[in-house]
Amino acid sequence: MTKPEVVAAILWLSLTAYAVLAGADFGGGLWDLLAIGPRAADQRQAIAEAMGPVWEANHVWLIFMIVGLFTAFPSTFGILALALYLPLTIAMTGIVLRGAAFAFRGHAQEAAGPLSPWGAIFGAASSITPFFLGTAAAAVVSGSIKVTGGRLASDFTAGWATPYGGLVGAFAVAICAYLAATYL
Repeated sequence: MTKPEVVAAILWLSLTAYAVLAGADFGGGLWDLLAIGPRAADQRQAIAEAMGPVWEANHVWLIFMIVGLFTAFPSTFGILALALYLPLTIAMTGIVLRGAAFAFRGHAQEAAGPLSPWGAIFGAASSITPFFLGTAAAAVVSGSIKVTGGRLASDFTAGWATPYGGLVGAFAVAICAYLAATYL
């Protein structure tokens, strides 16, 4: 294997680790949002206890992959950053909102009870983030991102804002819910 192939394999492994480990966390947020009935508080507590020690550490894999892609394949990084600017920005905003809501919800439960708005933000961000990461993946694998002369030749909605992108995004949310259900 050549050096670029070795680096690409390492980046692929880090992306896979992020998808599996953070996917279970995102799914936990979805289950937290959907928890109803007399056992809802117990379910939310179990999710918080399972996620609490590791939820932020999972993003290290994403950071490693982004920095590795930027360092090893800067032109590819630039093209993907331009082509997928909107879905990746929404996903990163979801990650930030999700983290803030998870932290603030723990402090707000004493004042507002288990139905604080932070719980809703946590659940919504846990659904939006994998959806838009899925649409970005759909754009890459569909071949809709066109490059001519080393420059992006397709528009900013190519691939991800399509029915296929929506289906892959929905499938990503479903996979995260499944991973969380298996983990919990």
